[in-house]
Amino acid sequence: MDAAWRQLTEYLISRTDVVEQARRAMPDSLSALPRRSAAGRFVHQNSAFAWFLFVCGMITGIADIAFAQYSNIDLDLPQHGVSNRAALTGRIEARSKKTVAELEGPGCIRHISVTLSRNDNDNRNVIIRIFFDDEKVPYVEAPLGDFFGVMHGKAWYPVNTALLSVQAKSGYNCYFPMPFAKSARVEFEVGERPQSVFCQVDWHRYPDQPLPEKRRFCARWRREFPTQRYGEDFFMLDADGPGQLVGFVYGVRLIDNTDRWSHGGADNIYIDGDGQQPAYLRGIGGEDAFGASYGGATHVPGTHLNAEMPYYVHVDVGDARPAQTLVGYRWFLNDAIHFRRSIHMRFGCMSNDICSTVYWYQEKPVRPFFRLPDFAHLVPVERQSDLELPRGSHDLPLPEGGQWWVSAAGDAGALNAALTTPLELARPFDAQGWTNRAAMHGFLDFGHVHHPERRGAGVFHEGAASARCVLHALQDGTARFQLAWDDRLVLRVNDGQPLDLGHHNNFGKQELNVSLKKGKNVVVVTLSNTRNFNHGGWAFALRATAADGSVLIPRTE
Repeated sequence: MDAAWRQLTEYLISRTDVVEQARRAMPDSLSALPRRSAAGRFVHQNSAFAWFLFVCGMITGIADIAFAQYSNIDLDLPQHGVSNRAALTGRIEARSKKTVAELEGPGCIRHISVTLSRNDNDNRNVIIRIFFDDEKVPYVEAPLGDFFGVMHGKAWYPVNTALLSVQAKSGYNCYFPMPFAKSARVEFEVGERPQSVFCQVDWHRYPDQPLPEKRRFCARWRREFPTQRYGEDFFMLDADGPGQLVGFVYGVRLIDNTDRWSHGGADNIYIDGDGQQPAYLRGIGGEDAFGASYGGATHVPGTHLNAEMPYYVHVDVGDARPAQTLVGYRWFLNDAIHFRRSIHMRFGCMSNDICSTVYWYQEKPVRPFFRLPDFAHLVPVERQSDLELPRGSHDLPLPEGGQWWVSAAGDAGALNAALTTPLELARPFDAQGWTNRAAMHGFLDFGHVHHPERRGAGVFHEGAASARCVLHALQDGTARFQLAWDDRLVLRVNDGQPLDLGHHNNFGKQELNVSLKKGKNVVVVTLSNTRNFNHGGWAFALRATAADGSVLIPRTE
């Protein structure tokens, strides 16, 4: 209740125009009550209490408006929905699947409520899958508790937001609108133990009304155990546009005692690197992603409207200091994140047990990027175990976006050297000391290769490095290069003069025409890195388009 009042109060504070209008209207409302009536005498004699009642009424009157404004995800739905509910209770046997709701479209799921037992790890013994429009691949696939924001197999902890709500003792609720044109089917798969389930799905059907909305709701879970220390960031999402990122829930179980979980970094979101308007969003520290501060070692759990860490405990694991187990969530609603072509998302990390559920909408059929492991690998285990889930063990291939060679990291002098040193094409390329990296929808992040092994928040390498690729052109001509970066970038193509494309304080793009020859064309991008305005982010995006409109894919040879 406190959280609900706090959220409404935050809304009222943000809507000073509404509050001011109510204040001005209040005297007239009071004077309208007859003084001879009991209510009139009470109000006029107790103006403070009257003001309290008036504010309560005002809150009640605009609560629905506030919620609707907050939870609007800008979906194009029919205006007249007929309310329906599918409800199912009962026992699902071990190692079996059961459809708990089957809906005929056009329609939109508005609310799903599930109750399981009150035992830890039972919500990792059930997988939820949601299918739309007769597609064979589920748009939603996650352990049941993790889908509702309850991670690490815990039975419950309080979550109070417009999209997810968790109450004692295992009351799971979600309010993501899930439109569908033909059909929707909600399926539960139970693992090694039978499970009693109470489930209801509230939805709108739209009789005799077309569904113009093309986007479908998606949610995917991923776990990695252990993640890499000072290495690859934790991978969370790779999806095709057009679409909208709604938010994510992120869980950490501390395994590594070398450095704080939060010192690995925060959210890194790569948007439309292969599109017209590339964008790169980089967070600061782990707890900052969830609206907290100084939360890398201690934090008081809570639940707020857009971001928080609702679960944060210290566990005695036998070390000198207890280890944190925590969960945070972040919704991108007021600061909506749209993508036209693609989105890729990671979270900086140390060597821990990490899981995440990401929620988004997209028009195209969902493309899985992670294969759920068997049920034995879903339950948290001791720090050293044969049930580890290392990076790559269950990850699925991503769309092919090309390959680059990445050089060793140098100091600022490497940028000046690139400006004064044309490429030597007559000498064979020596890849010793270079690292092969796959592009992420046009993006390349030097930080994925060069992560300084230093303690502290927001540690990054300050200096410069180069990336080298080959573009294959079908004929001599001019290609259109679109480059996006921050800091200072130098471009070298074949034996031409190095081009200083200048310095960007923020991630911004520049387009230019570049002459290419038929066959192989060597391209080298040298990028400096300072703290700048993106906290040491060190990424660029390149899209090269030939005269015939085809996109040239970077290759290592």
